[in-house]
Amino acid sequence: MIVRAATALADRSGLEAVTMRAVAAELDSAAAALYRYVRNREELVNLARDSVMTERGEATATGDWQTDLRTFTHGLLELHFAHPWLAAGGLPTKLGPRAVDVVETAMSLIAPHPAGRGQKYSAIAVLFELVAGFARSAAATQPLIADLAPRPGEPDADRDEAAGDHSETINGPDFEAQRAHALTVILAATCGVLDSEQLHTRRDP
Repeated sequence: MIVRAATALADRSGLEAVTMRAVAAELDSAAAALYRYVRNREELVNLARDSVMTERGEATATGDWQTDLRTFTHGLLELHFAHPWLAAGGLPTKLGPRAVDVVETAMSLIAPHPAGRGQKYSAIAVLFELVAGFARSAAATQPLIADLAPRPGEPDADRDEAAGDHSETINGPDFEAQRAHALTVILAATCGVLDSEQLHTRRDP
């Protein structure tokens, strides 16, 4: 219940709004009561981050690691776009059990690749960082675009026209093109690490 309240608050108002006092208010409780279940805000945020990982679309290994990796990355991107606060403040310093499962899933999907285990972990780290980076960029851009949206009764036709162009970026073909571009860049960078000959020379035994 506490984690769900923290997640809902983060979805609605951003990660910075998630404080022990604010979450307690969501539950019509006192902040002191929360400390019986979580040590501090950092632990609560980590629990919320870990909890939403259950929403990620499943990716099952088919033997075609490139297709599997693409499916996995697409699901991770969609999760971050649905919860932009996941990318706030960089990657978590401590992974919860569900996040660990996500990492191990990624590792299992690229198992057919000949790179060593350490190199694969490096590639997955790059993938996660780029997913977070694109999500942060989208989250930062969207309020600026939304501010241009036409308001009821607003007479400025030029403003309406401009807002129409930008609102399509949020929900229309341009936004979908940006997502597709993000996916392409992330996969290219990840595969670049996997295929790096320089790293291959230090392959795990």
